[in-house]
Amino acid sequence: MGELTFQVEFLSDIVLPASSNTEGNIEHLDFIPGSNFLGMVARSYSDFNNSFNVFHSGNVRFGDATLLHEGRATYKMPLSFFHEKLNKNEMVNHHLIEDFSEFKQLKQKRKGYITQELEEVSFNYNYAQKSAYDKEKRRSQDSSMYGYNAIPAGTTWQFSVRYDGIESEDVERIKSNLLGRKRLGKSKSSQYGQVRISEAKKSSMVACDRSKTSMVILYTKSRIALVDEEGNPTYNLKYLIDGLDEGQIVWEKSQIKTSTFTPYNGAMQTKSYARVVINSGSVIVLKNLLEEQLKSLEMGVGVYLSEGFGEVLVNPSFLEKQGRFSLNESSDSSKLKALEITEPIVNFLNNKEQKKRENLDLASKVNSFMQEHKTLYKNISNAQWGTIRSICTSGSERFEEEIKEYIESGKVTWKEKQVSTLLTAIKNNRAFAKLLSMQMPKEERKND
Repeated sequence: MGELTFQVEFLSDIVLPASSNTEGNIEHLDFIPGSNFLGMVARSYSDFNNSFNVFHSGNVRFGDATLLHEGRATYKMPLSFFHEKLNKNEMVNHHLIEDFSEFKQLKQKRKGYITQELEEVSFNYNYAQKSAYDKEKRRSQDSSMYGYNAIPAGTTWQFSVRYDGIESEDVERIKSNLLGRKRLGKSKSSQYGQVRISEAKKSSMVACDRSKTSMVILYTKSRIALVDEEGNPTYNLKYLIDGLDEGQIVWEKSQIKTSTFTPYNGAMQTKSYARVVINSGSVIVLKNLLEEQLKSLEMGVGVYLSEGFGEVLVNPSFLEKQGRFSLNESSDSSKLKALEITEPIVNFLNNKEQKKRENLDLASKVNSFMQEHKTLYKNISNAQWGTIRSICTSGSERFEEEIKEYIESGKVTWKEKQVSTLLTAIKNNRAFAKLLSMQMPKEERKND
């Protein structure tokens, strides 16, 4: 099959909900489904020489877009990666474990991406609270608040379009309809959805050993949708390919995550049939495959192949790691660079945040002092601490001297160690002295 490779640059945050629901706890995708790119091309449906061959024959497959890290392809975290519950540094491939007694409690690694060099990659969603707009009243619409988790701007992604038996003119039309600035995802009329698609050189793929047929480890690079003999959706793995027997499926070594969703057809303005799918990142172990069955797997499995479903990797190198291994940490490509403070509002917010940190630091120091010396000042009355607080709030530049004169005057019963300890702690720090004099009476009441 011929293949075109494209790179997607996010010019703004992108919202990609996992379902068409508008209420409840909505999950968000961490990849771009191929149906999005199919839809971009389908807008020019009537311009193609053979529209049926392009969109309905299965000869053109719009693949899912996955995250690029430093120009390298990444893969959804394999669900066969496990680690000890309290040790995230050492991973094991679940399907290669022979003796489970050497582990205390294994936990599945589920989120993030990896590169073929086992470098872990992830990004953080940006959350924003929104309100619908009332055009008549020219203000926010009542009872219409909603929030979005969005994939951050600046991230880059890669997808491919594979084709077979398509006229060269139609291939060029596919390319021309994809290149340039496009809109992607949900809430495109808001601040979201701006991307730039450009043609790119395909990144090197993970090494796959296709010579082994006695034990085949399948990695689902994209989602898989299976149907039975009557066309009904199913999770039964025997429908991966024709002729696959139940005895060839090693269920106890397979790690599968499933989901359901109902796609929305924009052209028809209605929801389509609900789909049940095996999610990308799932690991399926088969045994004793024939050469013809292996070739069939490599060509894609299940249905909806034109939308990016059904792509699997056979025996990828990261699923053949024996024993314990580590994932290399990666810098988060989605983290924002340090903000250059130029606008007044940014200065204001920065100063406010800095003041908040200073107050937390001060409170921590006061608490440490109280815990360390609470027995030393047990006999000091609330009234005496109140006098010290009054001195601190008077605005006098001689607050330290006035406190010293007060506690050494003989009018109050302060011991020498009490005096020296307090004066050392409050030296050149009016805020500390003020907060301490406010908190000490509370400590006394608590002890009583």
